[in-house]
Amino acid sequence: MFFLGQLLWTIGLLVDFPLFGSTFIEEWMLNILFTSCSVFGMIAGWKLYLNK
Repeated sequence: MFFLGQLLWTIGLLVDFPLFGSTFIEEWMLNILFTSCSVFGMIAGWKLYLNK
């Protein structure tokens, strides 16, 4: 998820036009990817903590 967010963000910086036709949609896609990466990371950390 993080890699996809970074890739999308980098491509968005390199091109002059919005990737999905709207900057609003592009920003939401970035937010969803990075937020889901954070949530899954928290869940994985919690599960690792419980297994210890």
